[in-house]
Formats: sequence, C-alpha cells, structure tokens
Amino acid sequence: MTHHHPAGTTAFTDARVIVGDGTTVLDDAVITVHDGLITGVTRAPAGDLGAANVVSLRGKTVMPALVNPHGHIGYMRGTVCDPAFYSRDNILDHLRRFVYHGVSTFQCLGTDWNGTEVAIRDEQRSGALADPDLATLFTAGSGLVAAPTAGQASGAPFFAVDAVHQVTDPADGRAFVRELAGQGVDAVKFWIDDRGGAAAKLSPEACREIVDEAHRHGIKAAAHIYTVEDAKTALDAGADILAHMPRSPEPDQELIDRLVDRDIAVFTSMSVQGPARTGWLDDPFVRETLPDAAIEDLRTRMRAREPEPLFDTGETFRRLQQNFATLHQAGVRLVYSPDTGVFAQLPGVAEHRELEALVEAGLSPLEAIEFATRRSSRLLGLTDRGVIEAGRRADLLVLDADPRDDITNTRRISDVVLHGRVVDRERLRRQWQAEHEDVRAR
Repeated sequence: MTHHHPAGTTAFTDARVIVGDGTTVLDDAVITVHDGLITGVTRAPAGDLGAANVVSLRGKTVMPALVNPHGHIGYMRGTVCDPAFYSRDNILDHLRRFVYHGVSTFQCLGTDWNGTEVAIRDEQRSGALADPDLATLFTAGSGLVAAPTAGQASGAPFFAVDAVHQVTDPADGRAFVRELAGQGVDAVKFWIDDRGGAAAKLSPEACREIVDEAHRHGIKAAAHIYTVEDAKTALDAGADILAHMPRSPEPDQELIDRLVDRDIAVFTSMSVQGPARTGWLDDPFVRETLPDAAIEDLRTRMRAREPEPLFDTGETFRRLQQNFATLHQAGVRLVYSPDTGVFAQLPGVAEHRELEALVEAGLSPLEAIEFATRRSSRLLGLTDRGVIEAGRRADLLVLDADPRDDITNTRRISDVVLHGRVVDRERLRRQWQAEHEDVRAR
C-alpha cells in the first residue's frame, strides 16, 4: 500500500473485517476512511466509490489495532531490561516498535523516571510531538511503594527502584498523589507486594490515603497485587484496577463477589508468566526488528530456565490459567494486559504473546481480540478506537492470515494503518537494521 495519508476518502475494499466486538466478522467488506476516521463499514458493494482512493485488501483480514493498558516503557534495549537504558530516545523507539507491530496505544503503569513520560505524553497531546509513527502514550507517572526499613529490599520492580516514590507514611502517600494529579497523570499505580517477604508492604492505611486522593482528582487507582489477601486490601482501599490476577490461594467467593459488584477491572498479565518456550523467537515478526545477538541472548536465558519462565514458575502459570477460567466464568471484568517491557516481554511482541496466552486460557480468538481492542480502549476511557465502525479512528491491523484459524496469525502483518495513514513499516525496519549494523561495526 501507499505510505501516506491520502487527501479525500480512501476505500479499503474486499477485506474480511474482524470488527472487534468479540463476535462480528464481515466478509468482502468495504471500510471507507476520511481524514483519519472511519466513515462506513459495509458489505460490498458499497455503491459508487468513484471519488475515493480505492485500496483492495483481497485475501487479507483486517482487525482493530491493539490497545495495551499495562506495561513499562523505556527500560528495555534489544532483549535486556535495565535502568541504565532508560531515556527519552528509548521511549520514543518503543513507541515506534508498538506501531510497527500493530499497537496504537500504550499505557505505562508507574515507572516514569523524572517525568520523562509525562513530558512526551503532553507533547503528543499538544501537537508539539507530531511524529505519526508513535503510539499514543498514556502514563501513570511514578508509582508508589512502601519505603523499606533497614535490611529490607525495595518493593519496587527491580528495574525501576529509583523511579518510584517510597511512601514513608499514609500522609506522605496522599501528598505524592496530589503531586501526580498536578502532572495530570492518567492513572495512579501502587504496589502491594512484599516480594516474597524481602520488602516492606504498603499498609492498608497508606493504600486508602493513596486511592482516596486519586479519586478526589478523578483519577483511577491501579494496585499491583499477587495474593487474594492483597487483592482484598486493594479493594478495601477502593482501588479501581488490579494489575494482576490473584495467584494464591484460588480466588474465594467473597473476592469474586466484590470484583463483580464493583465491576473492578482485573488485568490478565499472563504471558509474562508463561512457560519458557523459545520457538516464537524465530518468527520473522521478531527477527526483522531485533539483532540476532540479542535474540540469541534471550533464547539462552530462557533455555537456562526451561521449562520454567524467566519470571516465577510454571506452576504459577497453570494456577493463573485456572484462576482466569474461574474469574471469567463468574463475570469478572478481565482486561488484556501484556505487562510489556520486562523479562521476555518485548515491546510490540508481548502484545501478541498475550493474545496467544488468552486463547490458551480458553477464549476464542475473536474474544481475545475484543479483550485487546474494545475492552482495553474502554478501560482507558477511549471512545475513538478499539472497534472498526463509523466514527472511530481508522487504526487498522491488516493481516495476511485469519487469526480465527490461529491466533498467532495476528503476527502476520501486511500493513498497519494508524489514523487513516498507512505506516511505512519498511522504512522503520531499515532504520533498525542499520542501527544493528552500526553497533556490530563498532
């Protein structure tokens, strides 16, 4: 396809369209786009297309671009996550990688260092940063953890210990959330986690102060939890989002009832725990954007753990699959969450691995796609994307194969259309490959 945003109306014809609502698929459909917005989605024929720029997508499947509400940006270079890599340039690189791999929107939860992400997000929203190849950035700014006492480790994620705020007492937590509100953060993130007994854990009182201050400013609060007990602490505090499914013990009826009654969003965060399979590293989808040395380094690290994942254990993953089924059957609002940017969760790639994990956990491919498009858009309060219908942004993922046959077909990307403009993926790919050659030549 032509890599520009054509004037007038574009009609994408002859496509199989996965709408993104979890059920609807239109064969031989026409998507008309004007000024970046979808103006119609019809079964062919669509009437007179004489005034339109007509682009045939015969043999292709079109779905909405992915929307990721949970990850961490700027810390990974190649396949290694390290605070030494954090920079504005690396964040921008990740936002381009998201677009290349079909992700239109990304929210970083709580690991912003010195307001770098807030600044980029504000530049995007003001138009000062008008690069069309960047995913839309949302950020929770810097998250909150309990301040460690002598001899304790920090409860912060290992790669962002210096980026998060260490809460000394409940009043301090409230004061810091007030600062975050002044930055206009899109969410507030706090960690309830003692890291296996090695770290201090936020007190219930501190959690209540954090969430109450967030709500005073109309901001949703997301709690990182792993256990049923900590999930209940988060709910007691009034949290709106659980950034992970509880792992142990199995969710009890009390927790399930509370999650359903308050319509709490529970992030799936499954693929970050997945088994240490390495076959996906050979996918052209991965290899065309990363140097061989980085891929082989990750393969070596993963094989050293086989059959366990880089993070936690295979038993945890099996428990997550079981708990997913329990929560989903009970009607809990589960939301797609790749937890991108850590361990083996490569920016732009993790999003597709999470889709695969959701199908393995029992969803149909169409249901998994709805989780990653309409449902995640709604969580971010976005009504302009996530579904292929009139009035929405034309953020489209054009695929060479139907993901209903195999969910990994979402990785067989022919084109990405962002706000009606066909992304020049070849140019991005050449740019990354030139950087790899430059590094190798040094």
